[in-house]
Amino acid sequence: MTPTEPLRLAYPDLIKQTTHAVVMHSGKDALHAIAHAVAARVPEPGGAAVHLLIVDELCRLHEGVLARYGLRPSGFAAWKTQAVRRISF
Repeated sequence: MTPTEPLRLAYPDLIKQTTHAVVMHSGKDALHAIAHAVAARVPEPGGAAVHLLIVDELCRLHEGVLARYGLRPSGFAAWKTQAVRRISF
């Protein structure tokens, strides 16, 4: 069992809903959206770990798991394009 597995089991809906919201609302600050969602549903001190877990989910997001988050390929592609623009130098 990975160290994050208990968190995945405890907060599956939060992880899915927040991942979906970040991708679908790509114009908003993703880290702020994640922090707000986690603060509303996860008691401390576990909030930071759940926050990092959601960030990790977003970093590893790919076409093969979009259905898990209720996402469509077009929405994912738009989010990816927007994310690349934000970190381009």
